[in-house]
Amino acid sequence: MRGINKVILLGRATRDTELRTTAGGTPVSNIRLATNRMTRGTDGELAERPQYHTVICFDRLAEQTGTHVTKGRLVYVEGRLESRSFTDKAGHERAVTEVIAADVQFLDAPGTKTIDLPAQDHDDSDDSDAVDIPF
Repeated sequence: MRGINKVILLGRATRDTELRTTAGGTPVSNIRLATNRMTRGTDGELAERPQYHTVICFDRLAEQTGTHVTKGRLVYVEGRLESRSFTDKAGHERAVTEVIAADVQFLDAPGTKTIDLPAQDHDDSDDSDAVDIPF
């Protein structure tokens, strides 16, 4: 049976996109994206819980995002999750999970003011998915 691996994100770039080229000449861009999730704490107050995602784009999509995605830009991303491991410069084994983009849409004009996205009222007082990630 075939599985489903699909990710949809709507958030803001936390920095300008990094564009580079592989040894084989393929353009690759790296977008750091922040999404906000509203949760209601035990005191009943709503609080934002930001999540940060690394989005990788290849080929023409990498060139487009490298040019147009700057810090604060609102973007919509569709893609798939991919996990990999590597050894860092200090010799430590690291594992990362990234979104490999199939489509990126720019939802605001460059340089426009930041707007708040509508809050989702969801009770996560027993949410225990907080993990300390070392990167």
